[in-house]
Amino acid sequence: MTQKKKPTPEQIQEFRRIYKTAVTSEDYDKVNAFTDEYDTFTYAFEENGMMGVKDAAGDVLVPAKFDDIAYTFADIFRGTAVAVVKAGKMALVKPDGQGTMLTDFVYDSIQFQDGFYFLEKDGKFGLATSGGNVVVPAEQDEVFYPINDLVVFTKDGKNGFAMLTGLITEAEYDDYELMDSEYLQVFKDGMAGYIDANGNFTEDEDEMFFNAVCD
Repeated sequence: MTQKKKPTPEQIQEFRRIYKTAVTSEDYDKVNAFTDEYDTFTYAFEENGMMGVKDAAGDVLVPAKFDDIAYTFADIFRGTAVAVVKAGKMALVKPDGQGTMLTDFVYDSIQFQDGFYFLEKDGKFGLATSGGNVVVPAEQDEVFYPINDLVVFTKDGKNGFAMLTGLITEAEYDDYELMDSEYLQVFKDGMAGYIDANGNFTEDEDEMFFNAVCD
């Protein structure tokens, strides 16, 4: 397998510009041609016994001030938060050259899956976006993968719901039914209903389309 070339900082900047504004097939052909020829992955590096992250051109995204780096990414995902380790605990930081903290070092595990971070703390679970925004606090018994921006979680035998936009309910629903990945019906104290734009239980059928909470 032929080793890919190391890009210059200028080439990486141009690649990011093309990728960010890509619309036409010609734009994407340029992106694919670049990634075929050049290495675009970030990588962990060591300095004075500590670990950080650099982009493919060698610029520092996360300074070497952590015990370990959990994940690195293709450069097109450079906005993705980075999971780091310190004193046996994990946190999320920005790849902004400073390693700005997005969460505290409180997590026992941070697992990246298809654009989301699944958080574990003291045997409880939560969820953060790829940018490091904690949508569901790590206080749940189980957290499921988001569907159309909706996150379902369970706690003490009850169901709760969160939107990636930030809205979250308490885990107070006995059951739910997700229809066609678009319509959410919930059941509480023997009553069937829906969740309104404020995250409250309602019997108003106009609220059955759960993406309406994005409004």
